[in-house]
Amino acid sequence: MPDESESILRQRITTYMRGAGGSRDNWFCTWWFRFHIEPFTTKQVRRELELMKRDGLVESDHSRSNNTLWRLAKYKPD
Repeated sequence: MPDESESILRQRITTYMRGAGGSRDNWFCTWWFRFHIEPFTTKQVRRELELMKRDGLVESDHSRSNNTLWRLAKYKPD
């Protein structure tokens, strides 16, 4: 079971990625969150993004060396 700080971090990442009114459909670098989601470290954010990817909540793009990009996964109805 995730602890409270992990669920807060996940919520803050998701809220930030959605943007105002859920209008964002952008890719974000892992390090970008360091400037927008405090007091969490890049390492904590990266770990949470990996867990979110495993859960199908985000997609990642590893095509750039040492600069993973992330975005919210598109909803795919069954």
